[in-house]
Amino acid sequence: MTQVHPHQFDVPDMDCSGCVASIERAVHKLDAAATVSADLTTKRVVVGSTAATPDIKAAIEGAGFDVRTAA
Repeated sequence: MTQVHPHQFDVPDMDCSGCVASIERAVHKLDAAATVSADLTTKRVVVGSTAATPDIKAAIEGAGFDVRTAA
């Protein structure tokens, strides 16, 4: 069984609940079972998924956001 890993991203242009919904939709298209937690204050998104970090990053970027992998 593939293990779920947490992936953290900084999304500096995420500033409203609509942005959060767009990011959630983009991630769920990639992995329907993923968990997505977004914090508008810190502009950080944490994704629990079996998908690879670059794939999740690309999905969020595809939704129109600038994304940086968080340390």
